[in-house]
Amino acid sequence: MVTEVSKELYRQHFHQDPHPYISEEFIDLVKNKTDKVVRLIESDYNVSIGLLGGIKDGILYSPFSAPYGGFHFINDEVLYEDIFRFLTHLKDYVIAEKLKNVHITLPPDIYCSSMNAKFVNSFVRLGYIMKTPEIVNWIDLKSFDGKWGKKAIDKNIKKTIQNKLSFNPVSDEKQKNEAYEIIYDNRTLQGREIYMNLTDLENVNNIFPVDYFLVKNVNNENLASAIFYRGHNKIIQAVFWGDIVPRIQVGVMDFLVMNLFFFYKNLGYEYICLGRSSAEGIPNEGLLRFKEAHNCTSSLRYSFTWGPERV
Repeated sequence: MVTEVSKELYRQHFHQDPHPYISEEFIDLVKNKTDKVVRLIESDYNVSIGLLGGIKDGILYSPFSAPYGGFHFINDEVLYEDIFRFLTHLKDYVIAEKLKNVHITLPPDIYCSSMNAKFVNSFVRLGYIMKTPEIVNWIDLKSFDGKWGKKAIDKNIKKTIQNKLSFNPVSDEKQKNEAYEIIYDNRTLQGREIYMNLTDLENVNNIFPVDYFLVKNVNNENLASAIFYRGHNKIIQAVFWGDIVPRIQVGVMDFLVMNLFFFYKNLGYEYICLGRSSAEGIPNEGLLRFKEAHNCTSSLRYSFTWGPERV
């Protein structure tokens, strides 16, 4: 039986987080975005799986204020039968609590590919509804050597070096604000919403490092920026990146990407998750093409929903 337990009891079983968005620090930061935070385990079995989520308007969400949520587990070797049973009993919990639905988005495969395979198969077999998976991209920094599959990228980067562009990690408030404003204006021009303001980012920075970067020209004018999270010991999360549309120069984003990859590789990180290249399952073909041209791997991010009314 899946039951709700206290934070203290939950954490007796799960000491590590597979990704930062289900850490207690992050949940505490965003708990005002839901009516109630819940931590679920199977109380009548040896505990190997847990679900951390939030209930709002009669729906259980994991995540409730993040790109993805999902499960805690004691290790990657959790038995398939335990996963299948947990998801079966999760339905019973939804019914017993008179909830309308449960919505769960799993993390990208770079965080837990083996567990994801077992969860996805179980979700489908148990009749959970799978949304069209989102396409996500990531770069393997262990194998990155600065070589690109397309000669045009090398040519563009050489041009930016000749033009004396500079890559600048920044930490003072003025330049962090400039980095954010570039992203905000870029998103606005593209008609894309931005769900975080600078204060939100600084609040995240209180629980794990948020890095800000600016690309400048020889006249010290800003051309592009990036904002990335360091919430995992091996995986960097890209949050925002973009350029100043009125100042678009050939190769600026190529230059930014190359320097970001080397920056985190030199710090010892293994991967950068570059986020979605789709929205509601519809690919952004230009963005997807850009990422894949820069040595990124494409994979799928799965979301599932189930409610008693669907039965």
